[in-house]
Amino acid sequence: MTGTQHSSTLIVNAHIYCPSVPFASALFIHQGHIAWVGDGSGAQVHEEIADRVIDARGQFIAPAFVDAHVHATSTGLLLDGLDLTGVRHRKELLDLVSSYARLIKGAPVIGHGWDQTEWTDPTLPSRTEIDRASWGSVVYLSRIDVHSALISSALLAQVPEAARIEGFGDHSVSAQAHQLLRAQALDHITMDQRRNAQIAFGNHALARGIASVHEMAGPAISSADDARLLMELSRNGFGPEVYLYWGQLASEGGLAMVQELGAVGAGGDLFIDGAIGSRTAALHSEYSDAPDTSGVSYLTSEQVSDHVSACSDANIQSGFHVIGDRGMSIALDGITRSFDKGRFNKRLRHRLEHAELTTNDHMQAITQFGITSSMQPLFDSLWGGPGGMYANRLGERSHQMNRWGSLLSQGASVCFSSDAPVTDMDPWRAVHAAMFHNNVSERISARAAFSAHTRAGWRALGAQFDGTGVIEVGSPAHLAMWDVENYSVQVPDQRVSSWSTDPRSATAPLPDLGSAKNPSIPTCTMTLVGGQIRHALGDLEEYL
Repeated sequence: MTGTQHSSTLIVNAHIYCPSVPFASALFIHQGHIAWVGDGSGAQVHEEIADRVIDARGQFIAPAFVDAHVHATSTGLLLDGLDLTGVRHRKELLDLVSSYARLIKGAPVIGHGWDQTEWTDPTLPSRTEIDRASWGSVVYLSRIDVHSALISSALLAQVPEAARIEGFGDHSVSAQAHQLLRAQALDHITMDQRRNAQIAFGNHALARGIASVHEMAGPAISSADDARLLMELSRNGFGPEVYLYWGQLASEGGLAMVQELGAVGAGGDLFIDGAIGSRTAALHSEYSDAPDTSGVSYLTSEQVSDHVSACSDANIQSGFHVIGDRGMSIALDGITRSFDKGRFNKRLRHRLEHAELTTNDHMQAITQFGITSSMQPLFDSLWGGPGGMYANRLGERSHQMNRWGSLLSQGASVCFSSDAPVTDMDPWRAVHAAMFHNNVSERISARAAFSAHTRAGWRALGAQFDGTGVIEVGSPAHLAMWDVENYSVQVPDQRVSSWSTDPRSATAPLPDLGSAKNPSIPTCTMTLVGGQIRHALGDLEEYL
């Protein structure tokens, strides 16, 4: 959704999150940037020069969120397609496939979200059962982590060589076999379907107060045409601002594609390993519930070193998908090799996506090399804790998962994201999850979590964005307005908390997100991207 173009906007009667002006209730936007922040009396000076005045009616205004790792088309397809996230049994999945196949009348059946660790019986359907349920259609059903899938015989017939490579199974497929079959399945999506899915994704992001996303594209996850279409929509003012990452090695032409596509970096979903749920994340020792495997590694430390060095030479940010501890060792060994050769540029803020299973030595290296870790708090909310998927797969090692608290305490850079469609784009719920990590020692304050999901997402793109993601004069006006019931300042010591919420402390509070078991999530009523309203709810729609 796009709004009417206005050169200047005055917002009044708001509760504004601006630590430098803690009692701010109004702000003035001019040509896409914040030109003034202050109180009601100061707002009167700006009323005559504003193209429009918006009465916030006491609602909360803060920097809009950044989702630093998304897959736009896949998320959009899920919003209007075959959603398997609520499935709890093999028969339920087959029934949904059957109903969907009848609805789309012979078109490919593409769905996402099943997670057998949540089923009453974890037995997966056979390929024959998938064929029967889909009436012989092409079927691709990705697991929640998108690192394995259920497929039909009709899809396999289009790529028969997949049956002879690593990861092919009688029920699900993973590793290289999955990547090959996924690419074939996504080739069935028309450009019109892609466009509609990307628009649906953009509207959904805006409705969650997200003004910017980092799209993780690449030959193993999407396509150049898909990336071009998404970037075109972004340039034309649809949805949030999109910053593209292209996950392809420099040795395979990745840097040339970054230049051609206008991407931020040669990284993102450049896979070093897979995922814990699919048992493809590379571990130093075997999975606790599958002692015959320790996961899969797709790159060597030499390949990582060569890629980081080539990116540094070209002044282009690099990055990798890495989840397991062996995968993390491969990544950091490669980065160390690049550094030792004098070809590592720390100023580029190279990235590691997910960075889930990390040791203390890993965290020390991440901090030393100035690496940004793009992490997903809802992963811990979904799969952490006693009896969760992490504990079942990893045993005691599960306590070393998603250590954003430890990373931040060491001074490392951490930004937050959803990895949509793996989890929903729901940033306040992610902030809540970061505050209430299943491992108490990894919990962080609301303020630190909010910063990781706003300003840190901009900083992850490079030094040129360091002034973005805050409400300060001169900053781009990427803002979101929220309907908030209560406010609080969360800090570890209750005495400090009590003082912080006292008006005399002049501490800017955030929405009270409730308790660990009973979250209270604000509703987004308006999202502005570069000062232009692209989402409005209820009575505020009059400003669109």
